Amino acid sequence: MTESFDANARPGRLAKLRGSWLSVIGILAWSVWTIGILITVLNAVRKIEAEGAVHIALGEYLHFIDAFWSGGALYLPDSLVGFHYLPIMLVVFTPLSWISAPLAAGALGLVSAVFFAFSVYRLAREIVPERPAITAGLLLVVCEMAAVISLSLMHVQLLMVGAMICAAVAGMQGRWRAFAIWITLAIALKPLSIVMALLAAAVVPQTRLPLFLGVVVLVFSPFAVRDWFYLSTQYADYVRQLLFITNAGPGAWHLQADFSTLFKTVGFEIDARVRFAIRAIAAFCTLALVWRVAALQNARATGFALLILSSCYIGLFNPKQEIFSFIVVVPAIAALGVIMLARDISDWRGWLWFALVLDLSMRWGMRSGPWMYPAAMVLVWAGLLALLGNPQRWGDLLSKDSKLPANLQLLSDTDPLRS
Repeated sequence: MTESFDANARPGRLAKLRGSWLSVIGILAWSVWTIGILITVLNAVRKIEAEGAVHIALGEYLHFIDAFWSGGALYLPDSLVGFHYLPIMLVVFTPLSWISAPLAAGALGLVSAVFFAFSVYRLAREIVPERPAITAGLLLVVCEMAAVISLSLMHVQLLMVGAMICAAVAGMQGRWRAFAIWITLAIALKPLSIVMALLAAAVVPQTRLPLFLGVVVLVFSPFAVRDWFYLSTQYADYVRQLLFITNAGPGAWHLQADFSTLFKTVGFEIDARVRFAIRAIAAFCTLALVWRVAALQNARATGFALLILSSCYIGLFNPKQEIFSFIVVVPAIAALGVIMLARDISDWRGWLWFALVLDLSMRWGMRSGPWMYPAAMVLVWAGLLALLGNPQRWGDLLSKDSKLPANLQLLSDTDPLRS
């Protein structure tokens, strides 16, 4: 009788032990993320106190906020530097100009990190509902190197990526109006996220009107606080600036890390027309992949496809992609690895996705960095093409019914610790 009792109790004790270890891992992961973020923000604040904010993105934001309200030029049509966002971003971030630069850096850094962590937790709750906090902690640790690089420069990238992730989660839940709201916020923060909005509008009819109205609000709302002639001139200069950036050749600035940088490294110089053609073909191919997934009528598969494909398009084909900007692709790729490993911890493909994430997160030397990043993105795209070549397989991977094999489950279905 004792032996029978022990035999029945042993699985429960093992499950509790596994649950305890997982809890410890989760606490450690969140601690590493929190400590790393606090150190980064504190160092940025101290550096601004000593040197000012001139050499980081926050300094540019503050400069152009002042220019916006004083009627100065926002866009430089014949320059690669300057302001590359919509005027609404300056309106939203105006309160940062009311406080000191160090305090503004602390506020922006902490809000960015908290919102990014919130978005990752929401994604984790969607892909591994059994253990969302632990999964989110592990994802944040994997993303931390890329996040710290972005945060140290006080970019709004973490906020944009967080909004894109929240949009994807809403899409995975079939809440397409909420998707439109989140992605509109992302565009307000950084227009690069328009890629995700355009893909969604093309394949999900429910998003078209909300996205159109959202973009109209973003473009025209600044006219309520500034005169029409000034803003019309700025928008015209913005279009010319975007065209100038698109036509800029590889190596036009030392931080550039798009596909043309990789071509130049291996000895191929391609002109502006060829670069444009490659970007256009890549855009149509990306759209075709999303369209095939959307045809499954599987909201989870479509929402996540929108996130990872739009992020990876930006990561390789954005003409102003820089070596410090790969936080845009890291969360989605890491989440894909988690989804695979949640099905089978021994699946080598999941570990390979994690290896690519780490490569994209590292701060390579300036000599090797510009081509290392697009080279890694080529591998990412090769993996995505192989995975999405069969849309049904992608749908099965993202299915809610996709479970861990019984012998690999972290906790049994009947374990009281499972939540």
